[in-house]
Amino acid sequence: MAVDTGTVIRDVSTSLKALLKAHVPELNDDSFISFGSPSDIDSSTMKLSMCLYYLSHSPSMRNSEKEETGGKNEFMYPPAYLDLYYLLTPYAKDRETEQLILGRIFQLFHEHPVLSGSDLRGNLAECGNEKIRISYNNLTIQDIKQLWEVFPGKPAKVSLSYLVSPVRLPADKTILIPRVEVKELGVHPL
Repeated sequence: MAVDTGTVIRDVSTSLKALLKAHVPELNDDSFISFGSPSDIDSSTMKLSMCLYYLSHSPSMRNSEKEETGGKNEFMYPPAYLDLYYLLTPYAKDRETEQLILGRIFQLFHEHPVLSGSDLRGNLAECGNEKIRISYNNLTIQDIKQLWEVFPGKPAKVSLSYLVSPVRLPADKTILIPRVEVKELGVHPL
């Protein structure tokens, strides 16, 4: 049975959510972490907006080779490798709790900078994702301003941005490539 590769991005988000829920006591309930953007959050309730705000091809993994499938002359198209950018914004009754949550998240991802093994949810492992790095994405003041402009009606808040990469998205399509089976070598006088 083929693996559903279309769930990879969601599975990364689910993996991050499970990690946060397990290690940040203030976020230990499923309802406390939302995949919605800050504009979707009711700021009167305890929530963490874990917004996937941008994704792109991972430039360092762009020239991947086709992979053999085991069939004669059959290869899989190369996988795509993605960089996922998340904005984590806490909402709590007071700023002190929000700062506490930010500190715990920063510490967690500093001490646990890789998703691997039992951290991987859904089909991530089956899709060839053995290790996915979680790296702090240091945004400039200008980047933050531009980012928050896309969330209508929400004032900018202190948030954390993380790059999660590389995320392997296997291709489903195969291609037949005939192998060279006979070599002809011709010699001609000069």
